[in-house]
Amino acid sequence: MNKSILITGSTSGIGRAATTEFAAHGYRVFATYRSDVHRAELASIDNVHPIHMDVTDAGDLERAYATIAAEIGEDGLYAVLNNAGITHSAPFEFLEERRMREVMEVNVMAPYRLTQTFIPLLVAHNKGNHVKARVVNVASWAGLMAAPFIAPYNASKFAVVGLTESMFYDLRLLDIHTVLAIPGLTKTPLLAKTTGAGAASLNAMPAEGRARYQNLFDHYASMSASSADLPMLATPEKVAHKLRRIVDKPKPRFKNHLGVDASLVDHVMTRLPWAARVAMNNRMYKLSSTRA
Repeated sequence: MNKSILITGSTSGIGRAATTEFAAHGYRVFATYRSDVHRAELASIDNVHPIHMDVTDAGDLERAYATIAAEIGEDGLYAVLNNAGITHSAPFEFLEERRMREVMEVNVMAPYRLTQTFIPLLVAHNKGNHVKARVVNVASWAGLMAAPFIAPYNASKFAVVGLTESMFYDLRLLDIHTVLAIPGLTKTPLLAKTTGAGAASLNAMPAEGRARYQNLFDHYASMSASSADLPMLATPEKVAHKLRRIVDKPKPRFKNHLGVDASLVDHVMTRLPWAARVAMNNRMYKLSSTRA
């Protein structure tokens, strides 16, 4: 069986590691990129076919579909890995609507549009193979339990969890497996981008806002910096290896935790009484010190 996989967000972090991992194990990888500076790097990897795609651009999506359909022919597409994601950090008081929409477009609407577009190629794979096609949506433990200052990211990942569960029922009518993959904290550029977005939001606030949130965001930045050194923090390569093992399975299970912390949040933290969760976040983010 020829195995082809489409991976979004292939130029950094988990997506970049997954591109290398799947290609090294014989997959024909269609790896998306936005900037031309990444094309040559992806093309230099055996079994990787770079695909120009901004996941929020309908024209890019149509062109990508035509390109991939022409290359794989009747073999069809074995798997889609919806990995592309962005984040933004700001206190809700100063959260800009355009930022909220941007995160939702990339993290939620893109998996919806892309998967729906590529259903014909997934169905084409199923016609000639007893091991059926699959779609993997990468969520986050931030889609299971919320935290302060990342409302767009929390909202988008909660939406991905719900979207994926609904897709599970609908797509199995087409013999397509749907998989929810939940990474924990991972050593990717997303950590630094979250902190950077918080600093940018702080700088854009009026003086009153900066006075209110400066100490909280300084603490938030120090938490992000220190988390990068945690022993339990997974590398993109380890996460990519787990993703490949999941995609390899003839019948993958629906929900998959890709980190110990993701499993801890799902099985323990979300089951704490509400008051305990609030107290925990208040202490962790030093929110209680700001209350009158």
